[in-house]
Amino acid sequence: MNEISNYISDFLKALSDQTRLDILFLLQKEPRTSADLQELLDRSQSTISQHLKILYSNNLISYEKDKKENLYSIKDTQTSNFLSEINSFVIQKNKERLENFIDSDLRDLLP
Repeated sequence: MNEISNYISDFLKALSDQTRLDILFLLQKEPRTSADLQELLDRSQSTISQHLKILYSNNLISYEKDKKENLYSIKDTQTSNFLSEINSFVIQKNKERLENFIDSDLRDLLP
């Protein structure tokens, strides 16, 4: 059981970083190069590479050679579905807080 717990812990750690989540959600929309991710997330090449390595080692993403660059994508449909479920779950669990946040933002916009 301890070995399985370690795998689960490592997997959840891979998902617990904002930049890695941003990368995953961008890749869920379409495959992208490291340079694309650097530009979209305004992060350095070394930062993006480090995060891609962690995501790859946890079987969340894959890549293929595209000319001189790697083209990264979500590993499979199961992973993409899992990310969508996480998104839905978190929104549902925090629905009241999100609604209050949206309401307060709207009040700030009103004259």
